[in-house]
Amino acid sequence: MTKLLFPLIFLFLVSSCELYKDIDVVNMGQVKLDQLDGNNVTLNLDVELDNPNFYTIKVKPSYLDVYIEDELVGKAHLMKKLKIQRKSVGVYNVKVELLGEKGILAKALKYSLKKELKIRLAGKVKASVLLISKKLKVDETKTIDASKLRPKMPFSY
Repeated sequence: MTKLLFPLIFLFLVSSCELYKDIDVVNMGQVKLDQLDGNNVTLNLDVELDNPNFYTIKVKPSYLDVYIEDELVGKAHLMKKLKIQRKSVGVYNVKVELLGEKGILAKALKYSLKKELKIRLAGKVKASVLLISKKLKVDETKTIDASKLRPKMPFSY
């Protein structure tokens, strides 16, 4: 009986809203363009995340709508599972495929000339703790330095 009671109490505690604290995006690091194929772009992002929870969270491959300056530019697909360590602030390398809307290259050129960009991610991600999975609503807006999105030249003059 006690072997069954502990998992049930743990399940109740983990599923309680009061025990979950939002994961914060502290900083956007380097953005590396891996592949450009028509309207689709594959990126490697270094993202600094703060997980204040006492448990590790696994984010499963998901899709989110991406808005730049309040204009839909496409859907971002998290390509690999992301494991965010408990009670930590860490930099995670995230591989994302951006499935762009029509005319994304023209939009990218327009945005590359700005100093700062307001980026919004909206949708649902599937996350899990131990054996418990849940879809979480995401609606995050961040202002970032636009120079981080500009491709680096492989050579200099």
